[in-house]
Amino acid sequence: MKTDSQTLSEILKLHAEYVKEVEYSGIKPLSIEIYKTNSNNFVRWIQDDFNPGSKLRRAELS
Repeated sequence: MKTDSQTLSEILKLHAEYVKEVEYSGIKPLSIEIYKTNSNNFVRWIQDDFNPGSKLRRAELS
């Protein structure tokens, strides 16, 4: 974990609010998915569950 559990809990709460705002923003569906995917990856990174570029590195090893 890249942060303590109390901070992570607050981040998760704020991320849920962010996702709701994005969903009701009126932007195009593809843009909504991009905003949600990128922010979700950031939260996963904080949880030490995501490594940027890891798929790319696996493909290079093949």
